[in-house]
Amino acid sequence: MGFTIQIKKEISMKHTVRLRWIFILLLLCIPWIYLATIWGSLPERIPVHFGISGAPDQYGNKSQLLFINSIMTAVAVLLYLLITNIHKIDPKRYARKQQDIFMKIGIAVTVLMVCINIFILHFTFKQYAGNLSFFFVLMGIFFAYLGNLMHSIKPNYFAGFRLPWTLESEANWKATHQFVSKFWFIGGIAIALLAILIKPAIMIFVMMGIILIMVIIPVFYSYQFFKKEKAGLKQ
Repeated sequence: MGFTIQIKKEISMKHTVRLRWIFILLLLCIPWIYLATIWGSLPERIPVHFGISGAPDQYGNKSQLLFINSIMTAVAVLLYLLITNIHKIDPKRYARKQQDIFMKIGIAVTVLMVCINIFILHFTFKQYAGNLSFFFVLMGIFFAYLGNLMHSIKPNYFAGFRLPWTLESEANWKATHQFVSKFWFIGGIAIALLAILIKPAIMIFVMMGIILIMVIIPVFYSYQFFKKEKAGLKQ
C-alpha cells in the first residue's frame, strides 16, 4: 500500500514538473512570437540603445535583435535552472525543504526577464522608450511578490537576508524575514504606485532610493534584534 502511494506521488510530481516546464517554455516563446510579428515592419537599422529621455542614441542592424533575444532567453533559462536546482548544490540540504519557495522565485524571475525582453522589443519597434513607467510598475510588483515570499524562507546558504546575526539565530532569522516580508511588500507597492505619478527620468532615482531603504532598514532591524537577544542572554 505504501509502495503504491509512493509511486503515485512520483507520477504526480513528474506530471507537475512537466506542466511547469511547458509553462516556462511558453513564456519564453512570447518574445520570439512578438519579434516574428514585428520583424517585417522593422527597418534595417534600428535603435539598440536609448538615452534617459527615451530617444535612441545608438543604432545597429536589426539582426542584433536576434542576438539580444537569444541572450535574454538564455539568461532567463539559466536563472530558472539555477534557482530551482539550488537544493541540489546545498551542502547541508537546507534548501531541499524549500523547493516550492525557490520554484516560485524562479518562475517570478522568468516572468520578469520575459517582460523586460518584450519591453526592449517594443521600444525598438516604436523607436522610442516612452513607456518606462510600466517597467517601474513591473519592478514594484516583483519586489512586492518577493516580499510576500520572504516570511516563508527558512535559513539557507543562498536566499534571504543572510547576515551574521540571522545565520547564528533562528529567532533572528524568523523575526527579520517576517519584518522584511511586510516591508518589501509595502516598498514594492510604493514603487509601483509612484511609477504611475512620477516621470521615468526621476523615478529611476526614486526606485533606487526605495530599494536602498528596503535593504538597509532590515539590516538595522536584524542587528537591533541581535543586540536585544545578546542582552537577554547576559541577564
